[in-house]
Amino acid sequence: MTRPGTLTVGWAVALSAVGTLAVLSVIPPILGGDAGAMLHHAFSAVCHQMPERSLHLHDGPIALCHRCSGILVGLLVGLAALPGLGVSAARGIARGAQIQWLVLAALPTAADWAVGALGIWANTPASRLLTGALFGLVAGAILGANLLAPTRAVPVSHPTPS
Repeated sequence: MTRPGTLTVGWAVALSAVGTLAVLSVIPPILGGDAGAMLHHAFSAVCHQMPERSLHLHDGPIALCHRCSGILVGLLVGLAALPGLGVSAARGIARGAQIQWLVLAALPTAADWAVGALGIWANTPASRLLTGALFGLVAGAILGANLLAPTRAVPVSHPTPS
């Protein structure tokens, strides 16, 4: 039986999956050819992949834009840092408040997008990457906290012998 508040297989699987996605998003320009194009195309379902808004390796864009890269890296760091932050700190975010935390974390990203879209200020690769990373970090910590073993025992009813 798992001790309450300990890391679980679910957390390890989530960390592995997000880490794998992070690696896969970066390697298309390194792979090149059909394999790189296939990976790049796979990420097009979640990202616009505008080359001028993406990091470049080996003279080619990676499979995610700056903001999506920031979100993915933030998600990975949020999940990976959970053991160091302490399980109780992560569990401190009540389930009812998690949506509010995600909305608060998304506000800088939305503001960065809005000021750029309205022509008030030209956002930059750094602003897109950092605001995305903030959102991903909060999302990763919340995801990780929800994948931990419960901190409270769930009452189990046992049939009484007759």
